[in-house]
Amino acid sequence: MLNGLAIAILALFAPTQQMTAFAPRADPAFGDARAALSRLVAEHAPRLRGPQHFCAIGYRGGEGATAWVHWREANRLILWQGGADDDALLHSTRSLDLATDVVATEADIAGSTYRVTRAWVDSRLADCAARGDHYTLRNR
Repeated sequence: MLNGLAIAILALFAPTQQMTAFAPRADPAFGDARAALSRLVAEHAPRLRGPQHFCAIGYRGGEGATAWVHWREANRLILWQGGADDDALLHSTRSLDLATDVVATEADIAGSTYRVTRAWVDSRLADCAARGDHYTLRNR
């Protein structure tokens, strides 16, 4: 039996799921991600130096709203399910490594529940660039 989180994640990847992109900062279910991003950077190992760049894009569909956060320097795409909790991103149930978790085609997923296609990632990144909330954190 699937729990609510599993159903929401499956809905995010369903090709027929109609979803609308939105900037999550203005949405009360998400808000400003700066505190969660700061915590994520502080806890990341190895520690990355210099400015850290993020973009957050939300999606609303039949199963509710979720968001993805692209962390450019860490080369990750992280599921954000909202909330003002500083640990929301640190303990995300999905943190995709864009170097290892991305494959060329649906056939290359080969039953994996974690891998995503390059087209899926490119779509999220394009939405983020066009409509997302951008953050830059100064990391020393």
